[in-house]
Amino acid sequence: MSSDSPVSRVTSRPHRAAPALVGLTLTIALASPAVAQTVPAKTFSKPLAEYTEPFTSLRGVRELADGRVVATDNRDKLVQVIDLRTGRATRVGREGSGPNEYQMPSSALPLPGDSTLIADPLNTRFLLLGPGGTPAGTWVPEGASDARPAARPAPPGAPGRAGGVVMSMGGGPMQMLSTRAVDAQGRVYYAGAPITITPEGPKPADSVPILRTDRRTMRGDTVAWLQVPKGNTQVNASGGNMNIRIGATPFAAEDGWTVLPDGRVVVVRHADYHVEVYPATGRGAPVRGPAVAGTPIRVTEAEKQVWRDERAANAPIAIARTVTAGPGGTSARNEAVPVSASEPDSWPATMPLFAGQQVYATPTGEIWVGRYRAASDKTPRYDVFDATGRRTGQVVFPPRTRIVGFGKGAVYTARADEDDLQYLQKWAR
Repeated sequence: MSSDSPVSRVTSRPHRAAPALVGLTLTIALASPAVAQTVPAKTFSKPLAEYTEPFTSLRGVRELADGRVVATDNRDKLVQVIDLRTGRATRVGREGSGPNEYQMPSSALPLPGDSTLIADPLNTRFLLLGPGGTPAGTWVPEGASDARPAARPAPPGAPGRAGGVVMSMGGGPMQMLSTRAVDAQGRVYYAGAPITITPEGPKPADSVPILRTDRRTMRGDTVAWLQVPKGNTQVNASGGNMNIRIGATPFAAEDGWTVLPDGRVVVVRHADYHVEVYPATGRGAPVRGPAVAGTPIRVTEAEKQVWRDERAANAPIAIARTVTAGPGGTSARNEAVPVSASEPDSWPATMPLFAGQQVYATPTGEIWVGRYRAASDKTPRYDVFDATGRRTGQVVFPPRTRIVGFGKGAVYTARADEDDLQYLQKWAR
């Protein structure tokens, strides 16, 4: 039931003066009415294979051409190539900051040519694996060595009150954590930081850009905008320091997004639960699917307790980034900081219909969206949409499983046991 959103904390010094703001006009498109729709459901009951060795925090799975998978664990600081047919696993690289090393391996994304891109927020870079999962060096996005975040105006028509200059965070831990996809051309997609620069200092933003970077040319562009859930970002700036915390709101009503293999960007809007598919060119209006009807689930004490239990079992890890300006230039230092399972300041009255952090694209161009569910409902459920935004079905998995990746005709999940250890599973899709 958790949205499984990462928590990031960025600390920087010194605090610099903010640029002047530009007046903006917001255009609002009226939503189409929700349509009641009955769709077929597929229930997954028996996996094709399960890896017997447990993970502490299985974060990413990428299927290779020969059927083996690259798997990452950000708590055990582990990258492995696993053969589910034989049960054998080979560790790739090791912990550290040198060549072919990593400190916090998270998402594992498929690059062209059977290569893999692994986000490493603590090292502020990506680990590259060549064909077959062999170490192939690292990739540092442009701006990662510059500790100061970039800024870009929020345009007219961006969802929410798009007023201000939004930090795009070229490089840095936030980009590593928000990198969601790589398309068939090898272009990398991530979301900007939910922070607006104002004359009074940094404030939580209402909208953030989805950004795309071409690794060959290092050129970037903005392909869509997301509405940020209110209260989910906390920004404090004083004494030359800035502290940012993201992911504080339980059951946050937020837009979700992913990228189809051909580069079309998918945004799932939370206001009326509909899917928008943006052109791969990054220009032009999106194809918009019909809104999905549904009754929001009330947040009772039972739902709150499930959230508390999941938070305690899977406490988020914060990334503390300290930026210092000195005579020799600007330097940055990152470290992992545990986050306590504290009670939120407030609870929403109801849950959104879907979890914004659980939006996935399959290799065949389907879109899977995870649904929120009541505490009494133990079965994870995902709506399935086609590339026009039309809901075509649902898929249902056994209790205590979550999606971690897709392959050729396959979907990979992490199954949690009673001790919250996680086991990699492969299912026929």
